Amino acid sequence: MAFIMAIPDGIRRMMAELHENGFDAYLVGGCVRDSLMGIPPHDYDITTDAVPEEIVRIFGESSCTWYGKAFGTVCVRKFDAEAEITTFRTEGAYSDGRHPDEVTFAKDVHDDLSRRDFTCNAIAYDPRTGLLDPYHGAEDLAGGILRAVGVADQRFSEDALRILRGMRFYARFGLVPEPSTDQAMRDHAPELAHISVERVFTELCGMLMGDHITQVLLDYPDILSVWIPEIAPCVGFEQHSRWHDFTVWEHIARTVGHAPQDLTVRTAMLLHDIEKPSCFTLDARGGHFKGHAQKSAETADKILLRLKSDNRMRSDVTTLIDLHRFTPKSLADVRRLYGKLGAELFARYIAVLDSDRVSKWQGRAESREFLDRAEAFVRQIESEHLACTVRELAVRGNEAAALGLQGKAIREALEQALEAVITEQIPNEKDALLAFLREQANRS
Repeated sequence: MAFIMAIPDGIRRMMAELHENGFDAYLVGGCVRDSLMGIPPHDYDITTDAVPEEIVRIFGESSCTWYGKAFGTVCVRKFDAEAEITTFRTEGAYSDGRHPDEVTFAKDVHDDLSRRDFTCNAIAYDPRTGLLDPYHGAEDLAGGILRAVGVADQRFSEDALRILRGMRFYARFGLVPEPSTDQAMRDHAPELAHISVERVFTELCGMLMGDHITQVLLDYPDILSVWIPEIAPCVGFEQHSRWHDFTVWEHIARTVGHAPQDLTVRTAMLLHDIEKPSCFTLDARGGHFKGHAQKSAETADKILLRLKSDNRMRSDVTTLIDLHRFTPKSLADVRRLYGKLGAELFARYIAVLDSDRVSKWQGRAESREFLDRAEAFVRQIESEHLACTVRELAVRGNEAAALGLQGKAIREALEQALEAVITEQIPNEKDALLAFLREQANRS
């Protein structure tokens, strides 16, 4: 049965406008690829033989944003829809390994498809005639194959970022690079060092969120090491521990794949044991990694600075890594940590521990007893409105000041009061707290 692509009415009307003005118009790239895989597209690209001036004339200047005459792309917002419409083009050499030195507009869609990165992205669709697939991209999609268009070595020498894009497609869709594509990716990996860090980090983040990320990490640590060289010592590093069946990198890769699709958690898992090799000692009882959590957190901070992560993510990731060796075992433990982290980061912390827990042995996992208990304590905290922070106490700083406490002593006294409440030495009630604070004031 011929493939029929579902197209939003507004996009269909844009294509019809181009056709009615005597131009070709094809949907191309990700929207066609995703549709073939049964994934609803989130944006639409149209390619045409109309040049940018003609596109603007057809749709009107008020509906168009010109992204640059040299590359021939116009963003059109019309008919309650949005699409990027790009003129068929061919490209010259890539002297900088990222951008073509020259772009030439073409009149044949086949010329345009020949310049694209992978066969799965070199498929065009015209609702009047159906799929145009000169490189058999639909067949590769069906077979779970990632294949470069034309000569793989040339595609990656033109633009090394395509290597990471290919890894992202592998992670997201399970498209495994065929041998010549795989080899070219590895051969040109050193050229990634010349790609802007912003683009590298964007691709890395997209990769980490894929369902098949574990296999990608296991297959391509050499490529990832171009920007994160700290990975290399982890590869093949035996742990010599009864708590682990896997090497350090094999364990890391599994923790990322077992983590929920939360970028902060998955980034934390990627880096949580990054300093294990440097902390390794061996004795009669086996391998040990004393202090690796703190050291890994410090290294993760440096890596994320290098990758230009935003400050919030960097802070959260390093906090999670620093804590990943600590498991709260009592209500008091959970209250202290819940107060420090807040509900959202505490939930991520539990996800980190859980991902670590299930990734240590082949075919079995540690008991989840302590995590179940911690989650039950959180439910108790929330249902009973138990105080976990100073601001949740039944007294305020001005009341402590009225008792004679001043400056830093107020904060210290309130923190001591909170600890007394958490350990159930006193209730979170005003009279009890004032009596406690009065005693602190008398001692100072």
